[in-house]
Amino acid sequence: MIDRYTKVLLTVIAVNLTVMVGWGAVKVLVPEVRAEVAGMDYYDLRTDYDFKKAVRYIVEDCDVDGDSIDC
Repeated sequence: MIDRYTKVLLTVIAVNLTVMVGWGAVKVLVPEVRAEVAGMDYYDLRTDYDFKKAVRYIVEDCDVDGDSIDC
């Protein structure tokens, strides 16, 4: 007969395997996403005045201060 410790250990192993398989399926089904705007990368967008203005317009009730957004 399986004791309590063995049941708990097998349950933990089963849960971990289930999570690992699920995470692997998500990584296969959802490819890595990369976006760029007008050929600009992250660093270019951080310093682009028009892009910051558009973000401020879209995100209502939030303040953009340097690198942070406060909503």
